[in-house]
Amino acid sequence: MSEDKVVISIENLHKSFDENHVLRGINLEILKGEATVILGPSGCGKSVLLKHIIGLMTPDQGRVIVNGTVISSLPRKELYAARRSFGMLFQSAALFDSMTVYENVSIGLTEHTQLSDAEKREIVAQKLELVGLEGTEEMFPSELSGGMRKRVGLARAICLDPAVVLYDEPTTGLDPVIADTINDLIVRLQERLSITSVIVTHDMRSAFRIGDRFAMLSEGKIRFMGTSEEIQASDDPVVLEFLSHR
Repeated sequence: MSEDKVVISIENLHKSFDENHVLRGINLEILKGEATVILGPSGCGKSVLLKHIIGLMTPDQGRVIVNGTVISSLPRKELYAARRSFGMLFQSAALFDSMTVYENVSIGLTEHTQLSDAEKREIVAQKLELVGLEGTEEMFPSELSGGMRKRVGLARAICLDPAVVLYDEPTTGLDPVIADTINDLIVRLQERLSITSVIVTHDMRSAFRIGDRFAMLSEGKIRFMGTSEEIQASDDPVVLEFLSHR
């Protein structure tokens, strides 16, 4: 694999919580412009891995490299700067209830730029249009449906034009029709913005709709890595067991 194609490299990553050894030597490469889906049963460490990629957790052993920079050992100030290349859609959307849609989406612009209010409003309007929510700036999260909240969270995730967007269970809690809307939106943004996506999910319907490559976690390690066709053709009993229950 050419080095300029690898955006994120995870090397021998270990993480324990007391006696629970969650990650047991993860090795994984995330490729530029692709959507990599991280699969596995509940509690296998998918979200823990995602938090290491963005630097919210520090590994006990191993390292995470993003565009040649070892994220896992950066001082706090440099880590905050490095995180600007990431966007993240949290499982619950994680909107601030007391803030309007505009205030939620623009929070990164407020924290990290010196843009005027007019400039921020123009950018927020553009991002909301991308996710199909134009004209919702003055609404509050309580006035939005679950799918709309997810889309606001996605608009916030892409507001700083990140190179990489991380998704933590993007369709959890949504009915199948709304989930398909979110899946289609993720694919459309992937193509339109040429971003690299990392998606944590246990929803195989969504995974096959979104993913270019699939990494399956089992017992703290990568059990499988490959394309949609390869995972569906796998004869690995652990992979087959997981797929048969989805």
